Amino acid sequence: MPAPPHERGGGDALNWLTAAIFLLIPAVAWVARRSGGSWYAPAAFFALFWCFFGGLPLVASPVSIAPVGMLFVAAACGSVLLGGWMARRWSPSTPTSSATLVEPPFLGWAIAACTVLGLIVVAIILYSVESSSSAARLLSFDAIVQTIHKLAVARNGGTWEEPAPARVLTTAMYLGPMLSGLMIGLRKTGSSRWLSLVVLLPSVLITAILTTKSSLLLPLALGASAYIATSIAAGNPPALTWRRAAWLAGLVVVVAGGFVLVQMARYAGWTSGRPAAVVQSLWLSVFPYLGVFSAWLQANGVSASFHPTLGQYTFAGVFDLLHIHTRVAGLYTEQFVIDGTQYNIYTAFRGVVQDFTIPGALVFLGLVGFGAEVAYRRAGSGRLLYVGILAAFYAATLWSFVVDVFIYNTIVLAFAILIGYLAIVARYSRRNVAAALPERPRSVPRAV
Repeated sequence: MPAPPHERGGGDALNWLTAAIFLLIPAVAWVARRSGGSWYAPAAFFALFWCFFGGLPLVASPVSIAPVGMLFVAAACGSVLLGGWMARRWSPSTPTSSATLVEPPFLGWAIAACTVLGLIVVAIILYSVESSSSAARLLSFDAIVQTIHKLAVARNGGTWEEPAPARVLTTAMYLGPMLSGLMIGLRKTGSSRWLSLVVLLPSVLITAILTTKSSLLLPLALGASAYIATSIAAGNPPALTWRRAAWLAGLVVVVAGGFVLVQMARYAGWTSGRPAAVVQSLWLSVFPYLGVFSAWLQANGVSASFHPTLGQYTFAGVFDLLHIHTRVAGLYTEQFVIDGTQYNIYTAFRGVVQDFTIPGALVFLGLVGFGAEVAYRRAGSGRLLYVGILAAFYAATLWSFVVDVFIYNTIVLAFAILIGYLAIVARYSRRNVAAALPERPRSVPRAV
C-alpha cells in the first residue's frame, strides 16, 4: 500500500488543486443562502461551517489535504443543499406565527437540577482518585495539579476508568447547556437569563480534572445549537454584530488559553508540559482532521464501499443501546502517526462513508438536509416541538469536524429528554389554547 499523505509532512499543506476545489464550498454556501433566505437555513449553515473548517486546515494543518477529501466535503455541502431544496418543493409555503413563545414550566428548576447533577459527577470522579481521608488536600493548588497529573497518567495507562454512575449522570452535563440555550433564546431581555450559564461550571471542572477538551467543547456546541434553534422559533434569530464577534473572539482566546494551562498541568514535571511543547501538541491535535480524513478516503474509500457497516458508526450510540453492535470507546480505533503523535479524528464523514459507501453517504446527507429543512421551517413558524430536532442538526454540524455527535449514548439520551420535554410542553400549550377559546354556539334548527 502506498504511503499515505500524512507521512510526507506539512511542506505541501497548501495544495493548489485542493484549494481550487475548496472554492466550490463558498459557492454552495452562497447559493444555499440565496435559496434558503438565511444563513441559519440548514444547507447554508452547513456549507458556511465548512467554509471555515474546510479553509482553516488549508493554511494551518500540518497534514496535506488530498483533493479527494476536499471534493467530498464540497459534494456533501451540495447534497445537503439538494435535500433542503427538495423539502421546500415538498412544502412550498410555511405559515408564520406572530404568537409569543412562552417559557416552558420548571425550566429554571431543570437547569438547576442539571447543575447539581454535574457537580455530583465532579465529586464522584474526585472521590475515585482521592480517598476520603485525603480529599481535603484538594483545597491546595499543588494538590490539584498533582491530582490532574495522576489522573492523566492513570487514564493513559488504562488503570483508571470513569465510574459508571458518573458516565450516566454526564447526560445532565449535556442536557443542562441545551436547556440554558432554550432559556436564553426565549428571554429577550433581562440579565437573569445569563445566570443559567452556571450550568457550564461542572463541564469546566471536568475539563480541568480530566484534561479532556471535549468535556467543555461539547456542552458549548450543544448549548449554542439549542440557542440558535430557539431563537429561530421565537422569531429572533441571532445576528452577528461587531460586539458579538468581539465577545466570540474573546471567548475563543480564553478557552484556548485555558486548554494550554490544563495541558501544562497534565504533563507537569515533564518536558511535554512546557508552554511551547503544549502549544505545538494542541496545534497537532486541532488542525489535521481534514488531512487525516482525506488520507483515509484516498487509501480506503473505495474498499470501504464494498464493505458498508450499515450504521455502526453514524448510529453507534443507538446500535450499542439496542445491543446490535458494541460502540468502540473513543473516536476511531485506527491511528495516524504525525511527527510521532497518534491521531484518530477523521471528521464525521468517515463514519458516514464506512456505513453507506461514498454514493450512499451523499444520499444520506441529502436526507439529513431534507429533514433539517422541514424542522427549520416548522420551528420558524413558532412550533417549539421542532426546536429539539433543529438543534440536533446544528449540533451535528458543529461537531462534524471531529466525529458524529450521536455516537455518544449520553448525548442521544439528552436529546431524547429535551425533545420529550418540548413535546409535553407543546401538547400542554395546545390544551390551554383550546380551553381558552370561546365555545361555538350550537346551531338551532329552523322551523319548517
